[in-house]
Order: sequence, then structure tokens, then C-alpha cells
Amino acid sequence: KVNMDEAKSDLVNVLSRLEAHWVVLEAELVEINKDITYCEQCVQKYGEYFTYPLQHLKDLKRIKKQKMKDIIKAMEAFNDNLVGGKRLVKALERDTPIGTMGTSLGEGMDMRTQAGLP
Repeated sequence: KVNMDEAKSDLVNVLSRLEAHWVVLEAELVEINKDITYCEQCVQKYGEYFTYPLQHLKDLKRIKKQKMKDIIKAMEAFNDNLVGGKRLVKALERDTPIGTMGTSLGEGMDMRTQAGLP
């Protein structure tokens, strides 16, 4: 059964957790960038011994940036669904305003069942 309060709570929870992860990743990237700069200086100063740690930091940076891109994609998907939902509501209300429907979901039946969905 579709529980709207539960769905809203889940949505808010997911969005706030994604935002929290973004903040952590952003802070980690700042530190990684500082370390990369320092490691590049060490390669110049002390030689190839620092090449492996430098590459490790660059790989770590790439991984963190990819996670941030994944968060952006998820946020864009949420936004696309919201925009699509608003368009659908507008179209539905143009065809059948809610105040004139006079019907509600049947007792014991959720929206998916009434729509014939599993």
C-alpha cells in the first residue's frame, strides 16, 4: 500500500543523506587536492619514490569525483520525477479537477491495485 507520509519521509531522508555525503566528499576532495600538490612537490624534490603515492591520490580523487557525479545524477533524477509529476498533476486537474471527482480510493485498496498494477 502506498503510504504518502512514509514516502515523503523516505524522500526527505534520502535527499538529506545525499547532501550529507556530498559535503563529506567535497571536504575530502579539498584535502586530497592539498595532498596531491604536496606529493607533486615531493616527487620534484625527492624523486620517483613519491610517484606511487601521487598516483594513489589521483585515483582516490577520481573515485570521489565519480561518487559526486553519481549524487548529481540521483538529484537530477529526483528533480526530473518532480517536474514530471507536476506536469501530470496539471494535466489531470485540467481534465478532472479534484473537487469534482466525488470518488476516493476504495477501502482496502491502494492506488496500485486500483490502477491494475501488481
